Amino acid sequence: MNLEMIPVEIVGLKTNLQAVIRIIRQMGCMHIEELTDLPEVSARPLSLDRDTLRQQEELSLLVARVGGLLDALGGIHQKSVISLTGNYLAEARAGVEELMPKVKAFTSQRERLESELTSLPRYEATLRKLLPIIPSSVRDAGNRSVGILVNREHMDILDAIGKRVVDLTQGRAEVVASDVDVATRAMLIVFPEKFTNEIEALLGREDISRLRLPAELGDGSPDVVLAALYRRMASIPEQIKEINRELASLSAQWREKLALWRAVLQDEIEASRVLPRFGETDLTFVLAGWVPAKEIERVEMALRENVGNEVFIQKLKMTPEMKKRAPVILQNPRLAKPFESLVKLLALPRYGHIDPTRLMAFFLPIFFGMILGDVGYGILALALSLGFLRRFKEGVLRDILIVLAMGAGWSILFGFLYGEAFGTLGEYVGMHALWFDRTSPEHVMGLLIMTVAVGAVHVTLGLILGVWEAIKDKSRNHLLERGGMLVGLIGLFFMVGVLTDFLPQGFMSVAIAIIIVGIVLLSASLGCLGIVMGPIEFITLVGNVLSYLRIAAIGLASVYLAKVANEVAGIAGNVVVGAILAILIHALNLVLGMFSPMIHSLRLHYVEFFRKFYEGGGRPYEPFRSRM
Repeated sequence: MNLEMIPVEIVGLKTNLQAVIRIIRQMGCMHIEELTDLPEVSARPLSLDRDTLRQQEELSLLVARVGGLLDALGGIHQKSVISLTGNYLAEARAGVEELMPKVKAFTSQRERLESELTSLPRYEATLRKLLPIIPSSVRDAGNRSVGILVNREHMDILDAIGKRVVDLTQGRAEVVASDVDVATRAMLIVFPEKFTNEIEALLGREDISRLRLPAELGDGSPDVVLAALYRRMASIPEQIKEINRELASLSAQWREKLALWRAVLQDEIEASRVLPRFGETDLTFVLAGWVPAKEIERVEMALRENVGNEVFIQKLKMTPEMKKRAPVILQNPRLAKPFESLVKLLALPRYGHIDPTRLMAFFLPIFFGMILGDVGYGILALALSLGFLRRFKEGVLRDILIVLAMGAGWSILFGFLYGEAFGTLGEYVGMHALWFDRTSPEHVMGLLIMTVAVGAVHVTLGLILGVWEAIKDKSRNHLLERGGMLVGLIGLFFMVGVLTDFLPQGFMSVAIAIIIVGIVLLSASLGCLGIVMGPIEFITLVGNVLSYLRIAAIGLASVYLAKVANEVAGIAGNVVVGAILAILIHALNLVLGMFSPMIHSLRLHYVEFFRKFYEGGGRPYEPFRSRM
């Protein structure tokens, strides 16, 4: 069922706006409407002042900075055990200003080191190419060296550069060149240090790309620089580890506060986003929404005690249009709660209309049990469902697992009634049917009749509920449609009773007359095409009832597959092979036995049952509340 909702309007002085927002958030039970969607309330949309807009921008920026710090610090955040001070906004600002430079410095240094560690192997490869051509003069005091790598297509450039360097240094430079691979030629120029500027200028004028190394490696010959490079590559990981230790220390000190600040600030931002739903006059603010009937007095008392008579709350008239907009709160017993998720998978019921959750909670597990109907599979399905329940604390998957567990319980019960445990395996331990053996040929017809009877009851209940809904809504078309189906179905029951000798033959005329009346009523609801569509719709209704035969058909398929598994084990010729094949087939049957009954039971509800009365399209109840 869904709870009764009261539409309310709250009007107060603008000076009390923030106080009212705070109280409503604390109460956490008011669903705030867009004022523009309620013609019953006359007020222009609330315009936000500059201070409010500036505060929203500051909060958004602060949340982004706090989030950036949390991402940089990393780690797993546990539930906060610290509490906020009254001036948490100033505390958050001060904390971010203190922490941001430290974290930025550490992360920038780490990024630089990681980038350097990535690039150094490239320099190593280049220096190693120069090692074979290093002359002994490179180690003489007062000498410097320059390495050049060019493509072999430009070797003539190297020769020209070499000659000019020798001329420039009056023959005191040594130029060595060699092929380092099939595509590259290397040149190493060794010269007295006093010629450094002239040679640098020469290379610059000729646009020659020289080998430039990171400053951290220092100067020197390629072999000296390569040794420095190896030392550098070994030291960088330790420096990165030290930075990570510093960041971990900051994380342990600050992360809990940062996570709490972000949650509170995001909550404040969410609260401010509701303001555009408000309205205003020159001096007052106006808001409208929905409050559960049982909470209305508590809301009135809280506003009166905290704000006084400067805020006025009144109940609005529940017009048909308002009723269509009312949000829906489903309220069901604990055992039926998991089935709410299955109802919502189709659609949320409209406010004031039937909530089918309890009906589904009653019928669906029984249908599941009737289909699977096996003690062995039921026990395994129950154990698996309960086992997986530990991994899911909430959500749709948890609800489905609970429904599966309930269906498994009914499967065990029907397993005893059918006398089945892993198909026919129960017979070998002396298990016998307490009701009837559905695999026995003489009982198959009884099984089919039973499932059709179940379908007839289920569909008839849906039509009765549909007629009741039509009467409440004063919907003539729905009343004729559902009433015609119900009358025609009752006539069909009379006809079946006569054909099975349950009723005297004299009732046949009555049955035919009732069916005709039902078809006429059904046709009247369909307008001009009713004369054609009415009989077709009635035949469809009969098909809906016969659709419940799937309960018997799917159940028998499962039984025979289990029987095949047991027989394969006996004829395999090898005990181990037979056991493995039997286990595999039983495992497949178990998987099918958990999913197929659920899917087909849901289909019987969604298609055959709900369509007779269910009014979907309800709006979810979303109370304005703090998430903290």
